[in-house]
Amino acid sequence: MDHQNEHPTNGTGHETKEVSVPLIFAALSALIIGAFLVSLLAVGIFQFFKNTYHPDEKAKASQQVIPPSPRIDAHPSEELQSIRAHEDHILNSYAVLDPKQGIVRIPIDRAIDMLAQKGLPTHNYLDDILAGRKAPVAAQPTPQSKLQGSINVR
Repeated sequence: MDHQNEHPTNGTGHETKEVSVPLIFAALSALIIGAFLVSLLAVGIFQFFKNTYHPDEKAKASQQVIPPSPRIDAHPSEELQSIRAHEDHILNSYAVLDPKQGIVRIPIDRAIDMLAQKGLPTHNYLDDILAGRKAPVAAQPTPQSKLQGSINVR
């Protein structure tokens, strides 16, 4: 177990066998140079694509296709005012909707007044015990029961 100690006897200095300072500097220099070359390559590729890209007229025409619904409105406030004006016209005017069936439209204020005068339709379900139910149906004789009644067994 003879172990040789190569340290100076006075304890000054540094370890020279485990760490190579020139190798660390060489690796760091190689990494910096490599990063610089990769960034130059990336910039060169982007410049190449920028200079060689020439879209044809067909591609420009195909890019101006109207998107499917729903589309963003150019003037939403004006369109909303138009919709509300149309709804107000429907709610506050008279019109014949179906002359064959006699369906008409009246202003909503007039409809509310008529409903207040007439009252809502009601039904007293406590007085009408069969409300919502069908009347009981009497049992009908089946053809087999008619035959059994007519057969005489001796």
